[in-house]
Amino acid sequence: MYINYLTLPLVTAAAALALGAWYLFGTPAPGDSQARRRSFAWAFGACGLILLITGLHLVLTWPIPGGYNIVFGEPLVYFGTLLVIGAPALSLGERLGPLLLLGALGGITNLVLALAIARHGMTQNPALAAAMYSASGLGLLIAPAMGRSALARRAAGALLAASAALFALFGYVAYVKHTGLDAFGKWVPLEMRLWR
Repeated sequence: MYINYLTLPLVTAAAALALGAWYLFGTPAPGDSQARRRSFAWAFGACGLILLITGLHLVLTWPIPGGYNIVFGEPLVYFGTLLVIGAPALSLGERLGPLLLLGALGGITNLVLALAIARHGMTQNPALAAAMYSASGLGLLIAPAMGRSALARRAAGALLAASAALFALFGYVAYVKHTGLDAFGKWVPLEMRLWR
């Protein structure tokens, strides 16, 4: 049996998206306080580190079946890296425009992955998986415009919040399913199977 730890990056992605929505709804665009920026930076960095590590493992070792390593692993590496790099930039008060543009390009990738998930019927709930990728992709596409438009800021925040809810639902349902006896509940490491 293969190793499937997607639950951890799924709920971490939900946390990062929820933090993003909270940040966008809670702060007027022009005047972030330094203390607020720093507190969010630590949280974004922590989420990014988990996403980057789990994503790299997925991309480099392919521990789960086929294309799922691409659909889940590659966005984890991309957005994990942006969060890890973006956290100190946010803390220092740097302009985030170029990072937001990279996020928007990743948003396009999420929209393409939503199409791939729906087209190939990936996951046990392709509609939910496609919706969570679509909502995050659209939110990230809008994000670069939020410095100039309060409406764009609110729309991006709402889409990130919706995506966070979908990622959380997907992740927590996976926790319940993966721990069941018909899934990984009876799984034992290879070493234990060899010595039986």
